[in-house]
Amino acid sequence: MKKIFKITLIALRSFLIFIVVWGITNAAVKNVHRSILLENFKSKGVFQEDISTPTTRYYKIESDENKEAFTKDGLIYPGTSTDILVTTQVILTDNPLINNVVSFFVGGHAAFINPSYGDYQLGYIEGDKTTIEATGLGDGDNCSETFDLDYWATDDPYTEIVGLRAKLSDEKRREVTSVCSSHIRDGYNYNLFMLDTVNKSYCTDIISKSYSKVGINLNKDGFITTNLDLLCSNDLYISYYHVYKKDVKYIYYLG
Repeated sequence: MKKIFKITLIALRSFLIFIVVWGITNAAVKNVHRSILLENFKSKGVFQEDISTPTTRYYKIESDENKEAFTKDGLIYPGTSTDILVTTQVILTDNPLINNVVSFFVGGHAAFINPSYGDYQLGYIEGDKTTIEATGLGDGDNCSETFDLDYWATDDPYTEIVGLRAKLSDEKRREVTSVCSSHIRDGYNYNLFMLDTVNKSYCTDIISKSYSKVGINLNKDGFITTNLDLLCSNDLYISYYHVYKKDVKYIYYLG
């Protein structure tokens, strides 16, 4: 019996070590991949002197994209309907170390930009300057809800934003939006991948569930869907990126 117990402990310890090593290695690879993708995107940008100002500098990446990468209406709004916005930063606590550790393993926050047609079956219609998000920071059940897109256009709280999109037909975009809108009432899933994963969601989970309905798998490793999974997905591509440096906003976009 003691021998079996000892073997069990060794096996359990080995399994835990494997999980830790796998987690660190997996996160490291995704972080490197993310950095390469962003640097490659920015390297193609051509400075647009005619529309730039001392506080906002634009860099255009030539493409055959027919959807605008951003809109200007008082503020510069990143992305457009059905795009995904992700942050490279985590702001959970006042402790930079904790924020950096979480950012390394999962990345930051994510949001789905809600188009104007909304989900008519639910009687839900909004303007195109709203997002669908699960934050886990609200009161009560912390249900997923809609937010104004405004804060994604400023440097508070995030100074670095990436816009992602998938090549979809209009029909599939409507389907993705319909599914995403149906999750607005979901409570926040603090367990991430355990227990109630049907009626509860987290930020990237909502997006993953919605895109899976049109045949796009954003969770290739089968674990929790992270911000890094979205950034490194072969089914999504970067259409927009902005970063604030010393009160100057640098915008890189497909156009």
